[in-house]
This record gives sequence, structure tokens and C-alpha cells, in this order.
Amino acid sequence: MDIATIINTVNGWVWATPLIALVFGGAVIACIAISFSNITKFRLQWKLLKTGGGSVEGISPFETFCSVIAYRVAVGNIGGVMLAILYGGPGAVLWMICTALVTSAISFTENSLGQIYKVRMDGQYRGGPYFYMRNGIPWKTLGKVMAVIFAIFATLGVPLLVTGPSASNIALAFENTFGISPIISGGVVAIMLFLVIAGGVRRIAKASTIIVPFMTIGYLIMTIIVLVGHAGEIPDTIRMIVQSAFNVDAAFGGMMGAAFSYGVKRAVNSSGAGFGETPPTAAAAETAHPATQGLVTAFSVYIDVSVCFCSGIMALVSDCFNVIGANGEYIHIGQGSAQMAAEAAANSATVVWVQEGANTVVPGIGGAVIAIALLCFAYSTCIAYYYEGESGLSYLMRHQPQERRQKVIWVIRILMPIMFFIWANVTASTAWAVSEIMFGLMAWFNIISCLILLPIVKKVHDDYFAQRKAGVEEPYFNPQKLGIKNCDVWMDINKDRIEADAKAAAAKK
Repeated sequence: MDIATIINTVNGWVWATPLIALVFGGAVIACIAISFSNITKFRLQWKLLKTGGGSVEGISPFETFCSVIAYRVAVGNIGGVMLAILYGGPGAVLWMICTALVTSAISFTENSLGQIYKVRMDGQYRGGPYFYMRNGIPWKTLGKVMAVIFAIFATLGVPLLVTGPSASNIALAFENTFGISPIISGGVVAIMLFLVIAGGVRRIAKASTIIVPFMTIGYLIMTIIVLVGHAGEIPDTIRMIVQSAFNVDAAFGGMMGAAFSYGVKRAVNSSGAGFGETPPTAAAAETAHPATQGLVTAFSVYIDVSVCFCSGIMALVSDCFNVIGANGEYIHIGQGSAQMAAEAAANSATVVWVQEGANTVVPGIGGAVIAIALLCFAYSTCIAYYYEGESGLSYLMRHQPQERRQKVIWVIRILMPIMFFIWANVTASTAWAVSEIMFGLMAWFNIISCLILLPIVKKVHDDYFAQRKAGVEEPYFNPQKLGIKNCDVWMDINKDRIEADAKAAAAKK
């Protein structure tokens, strides 16, 4: 048995039905706990996104939002969607959208927890799953063990292993469109990566605020162009997606189970909701109440799924997609491009599908635009992955002198671009499998932790909306008032307002 087969087998074990059920079921439970605020408070989420500012210790909500989008909008939003269609049929796209709606509650949960249990370290806020596992889970030994294991995953797995799909798909896209060797594209992007991550969280946040709006708007425009070019096929395509999702499509009947399974898997892999990726960045935000950042980051899931839908619809409406049936045989090979037959022969589902779909409307130019968009997606994601590694390492070395921590952090800053270059020259299927194994392991630890701590999140959520209902324009967090322990930094952050309220209460007596 070769290494690729072993990796794919392990991936199948990790992402078996129990994890799919945990992700989707946990998300539904979280939705109920927070009264579906992740879905019903759209206007408030948009308002919060535009308010607030940074400080010496933290970054602004908008910078955090863009950094979180940088995590979420990645190659999974293109290549990952194609994998979902390959094995789940067109209906997988609909289940991706449905999954995103409910998993935004998991995003609210994990990012609120990142804020609740954050600390000050090295002149900035630090937070993440390892902090809320250690300081929030009531069973101390379990919490400490889970925190250490997760921090190791974050430190080594995220910056060094999960960058594989980003590197591999960038190389594929530029080779397919421009004929550029993976050695060259991988090397150039690796150097660009180092130049940003060397500046830490502030440079990462600034880079994200530039790249993220540009890349998402540009991708949307390309999608509109493709849809206009295939306007006549839109009704049939939408009908095919819906019918395929519910086993009533003639061509893709009987695929509802696969559509649901791959839709959930790819949606979660795409957005990262539940993986514990985004809480370290969310914890870096300067805000008066944890729920504020929870709502903002929950909103980011919708941006992510919008990009996923754009990818899926471009491939489907142009018939640049292939589907494998339950028996392992192809039941559909796209006729929109001659390249689809070659993709089927190689059992490949990559960014090339979307490039070929775009080329059906604007030959050559469409594929180039998708390649550049993918570069932006993958590049911004990788710089965000680095910060997760830095945060995990900071937790593991939190008792070490700051100077020693900073020296070891530079090891990751050097190793990550090197690994990126190596991954750019590895097959896409292997890169995806390694990435999914790591994220699957992280999901098991993080979602279980989120469910254990859901009562805390509900307290914080209800406190936030009770204050808003009482007319407080900017609610603030007082952990002692709510009986939440091990988050003392908030007593200092909101010191003035807590003292003012205490004096007012004393005066009334």
C-alpha cells in the first residue's frame, strides 16, 4: 500500500459519518441555543462590521472580519466545491448553502469563546481553542490535555500541512492558464508569503483588508459575466441543483446521501467553521463584548458560501463538471470543454473546471481571472494560517520568556514558506487529503469543546441582547456579573464602565 492510499484511507476514517453528524448536529444545537441570531440578526451584523476601532493591543472588527474571511475564502471555495460536485452531484451545492446557514452558529460559538477567554501576551491579545479548553472546560485535566493537543495541531499542522491545497491549486491554475512551472509559481508565492507573515498580526490584518474586498468583488463580477453568457441555461441549472439534492433528478437520482455528505463536508472544510481556525484572530479584536465579534465572524460564513456558490454555478451552468456515481463509474462528463474528458481520465476535480467554465464566455481571459482570484484566495488564507500557528506556539510557550517565544516564532515564519513551495509540487489529491485529516482532527476536539461550553456562550449571547433591548448602544461584558470564571482580562478592558455601574447601583441603595 503506497503512502497516498494510506493518507486517503485515514482521511476516510476521520471524515466518516460520526464527524459529519457531529458537525451538522452540533451546529443545529448551537442555532437553538443562540435563538438563531446567526441568521436573524443580519442587519445588526452588518452594522457591527462597520463600527469600532483597533488599539495598541488589538485590531479593529473590520480588520478582524477581513482576516477571518482570509481564512474562510480559500481554494476550498473553488477546488473543494468541484470535489463536492464530482462525488455528490450538483445537489451538493445546495447542501453546502444549507450547511453554511447552520454552521454560522458554530462560528458564533467558537469566536465568542475566543474573545471570552482571551489574555494579554507580548503586548497583544491572544486567544483560541487552547485557551477556552484549558480555562473554560470544567474538568480541568481534560481541558488541559485537549488544549495541549489542539495547540500542537495548530502550531505544526496548520501552517505546515494544511497549506497543501492552496499551494497545489495555485500551481495548477497558473500552469493551466499561463504555462508557468509549479517550481516558479510556488517559489514566487512562497517569498510573497514570507514578506507578509514576517510582520505579525498587524501586517497580516492590513494585507487582508486590501486583498479580501478586491478578490471577493472581482470573483463576483466574473460569475455575473459567466451567468450572462449562459443566461438561457440558468433555469435548468437551478432545477438540476434542487432536484439532484432531493433524489428527483433523472440524471443524478439516488445521490441525495452523497450530495448531503459531500455538501456538509465541503462546506465545513471551506468555511472552517468548527475547526477552531478563526478564534485566534477573533480574539485579537478590540471590542467591549465577546458577542460583538461572534456576530461579526458568523456573518463571514455567508461571504464564504457566496463564493462557493459562485464557483459551483460557473461550472454547472457551463457544463464544465463531471460526476462519479455510487458504483465508481462516471455518470456525467461535461461537454462544455474538451478538457473535461481529460479531467475525468485523471479522476481530477480542481480549479481547472471553473477556469474552463469562465473560458466558455471569455476565452483565455476568464481562465486568467480565475487563476488570479485563486492566487488571492490561497495567498490570503495562508497568511491567516500562519497566524494560527503563531498563536498556538504562543500558548505552548506561554510560560517561557517573551524573547525565547519570539525566536521560536521565527522558525515557523521560515519553515512555512518552505513547506508551501514543497506542496506546490505535490499532487492535488494528496494535498487535499492531508489537509482534511488535520482539519478533521481539529474539528473533533473543537466542536466537542464548543458543545461543552455552549451554556457559557448562551449566557454571553443573552446578556448582549438583554443590554441592547434595555437601550445600551454598545453592550459591555462583565464576567463576574454572569458568574463566568478565568476571564479576568475583561475586568480591566471594561474597568471604567464596570466601576461606573457599581457606583450607580450603590447610589440607588
